[in-house]
Amino acid sequence: MIKASAGGGGKGLRVAFNDKEAHEGFSSCVNEAKNAFGDDRVFIEKYVLEPRHIEIQLIGDSSETTFT
Repeated sequence: MIKASAGGGGKGLRVAFNDKEAHEGFSSCVNEAKNAFGDDRVFIEKYVLEPRHIEIQLIGDSSETTFT
């Protein structure tokens, strides 16, 4: 998966399953990121076909806490 660094909402995101799609996706992702966010930086990340949603909730206050 090719993602715009400054992206959000699916803009500047491409999934590639082979070299050709990766090459084409990279170029279009860079262009879309530049136009949408004014930032053409992108990164590559593993695409998970059937992800599971994991949610972690934290509650905090103004006191300083250290987690180990």
